Amino acid sequence: MTICADKARAYPLVIREINHRYGPHFDSIRHIDGKWRNDRIEIDHAALKRLIGYRQRFCSLRTAKATLSGIETIRTIKRGHIHHKEPDIRGEIAFIRGLFEHAA
Repeated sequence: MTICADKARAYPLVIREINHRYGPHFDSIRHIDGKWRNDRIEIDHAALKRLIGYRQRFCSLRTAKATLSGIETIRTIKRGHIHHKEPDIRGEIAFIRGLFEHAA
């Protein structure tokens, strides 16, 4: 596995520690610090931060998980990654309603 991140000095140390937990000669997790390789993730992360707002604070991990799951569900639908739904906004509403009925 390869982890692509910036050039922060902490990454190689942490990755070495994780590798060592699996065994003294385990070396399967690697770090790449190449510029621009992480752009798709960073762009997606920036869009999410714009939706949430930089000053948003969650009171608990449960609240954060619920909020982020909801946002990601809507973003997934809007991107067209859900194939078994009716077209247009009515299909999106019906799909989400079905999700909540199954969860209840």
